[in-house]
Amino acid sequence: MDILRFITAGNVDDGKSTLIGRLLYDTRNIETDILESVHSGNNAALNLAHITDGLRSERQQGITIDVAYKYFTTTNRKFIITDAPGHFQYTKNLITGASNTDLIIILIDARNSITDQTRRHSQVASFLRIPNVIVAVNKMDCVNYSEAVFNQIKSQFLTIAAALNLPPLVFIPMSALHGENVSTVSENMAWFSGKHLLAELESALPAAMHSQKNRCTIQYTSDTGNGQWGFGKVISGTLNINDMITIYPSLTNSQITALISNGKSSDHACAGDNITVAISGNAALKRGDIIAAGNDVPYCTNSFTATICWLEETAPLQLNSDYMLRINAFEVLGKVTEILHKTDISNFEKYNDDTPLGVNSFALIRIETESTVAYDLFADLPNNGRGIFIDMGTNNTCGVFRIESE
Repeated sequence: MDILRFITAGNVDDGKSTLIGRLLYDTRNIETDILESVHSGNNAALNLAHITDGLRSERQQGITIDVAYKYFTTTNRKFIITDAPGHFQYTKNLITGASNTDLIIILIDARNSITDQTRRHSQVASFLRIPNVIVAVNKMDCVNYSEAVFNQIKSQFLTIAAALNLPPLVFIPMSALHGENVSTVSENMAWFSGKHLLAELESALPAAMHSQKNRCTIQYTSDTGNGQWGFGKVISGTLNINDMITIYPSLTNSQITALISNGKSSDHACAGDNITVAISGNAALKRGDIIAAGNDVPYCTNSFTATICWLEETAPLQLNSDYMLRINAFEVLGKVTEILHKTDISNFEKYNDDTPLGVNSFALIRIETESTVAYDLFADLPNNGRGIFIDMGTNNTCGVFRIESE
């Protein structure tokens, strides 16, 4: 049984936590003690949001302020849900939660239509290139299940999707509170001919994990009486015993002599496997190295073009200032030498001005690093084509980027 990872995103009070609670309730994936704590007599009175809003501070404020993970299973598939905050200042949480998902549900309150946060969440979906996007127009019961309201929101969102080059979309009108078009078809919206949400989730294709690029990232090393061992993860393709490899960015050639995959000796390891590896000769591994096998090699330069989302609320991006950049386990000093253009969140048009890049803003930038970096383009291999900026004074993650070109 395969696994689908998905995230919900929407404005405050658009019904994200209620939707997740409804999915867990309808699929009978709520423990009895939790169900008793949110049940107040009948199905309509279930406080479904409290299933995911477990922190007292969240309940007191009536919002979700952290990223919560929930798990449920149907007869057809296993699911991992990420419930991310809707507030502007928690875009960092949304990007973190969405970075390894197969699908995003963008919730829109039928009463409020599209907002700036809807546009921002859509831009995050585009930035991360999430392969499946469902636009759920929620609280349709509050607009008398109006087909005209739904079609108007759908038309407006399609304009956004075209500007952001989002993948083909699925639109669903629903009421998470009453369970309409969540796991059963709504009688009140008989005009809608599509599938309900759960059916769409069960049929969505997970992001393809396999790639022809054979890559492993080294997280740490250990010297033993039998030589050095590297510990890491295969992020793409496969590695095999006796493979001839190149270690990047040092460009050292070697051969795999021993391999432990997920705790067991093996003759190969595949994408997603945690591995321990030994190599031949005097070649040395270190934290952050990329092992590559075959002819499809990573880029190896000290400058590249990237799209960035700046996340630091108290300090804008400083041009030509040093930051710590991290791609997988590799860390290097780097700086932004040029902002090629910014993106206007209201219409997604590109523009240039002299103001610093502020929190939750997107831009195309030029990065230079102190030493050589081994990377792939995000479009070719996301797991080795994205990274973060770290403020060395505070240790805060202040930006995320995806690599577009050399």
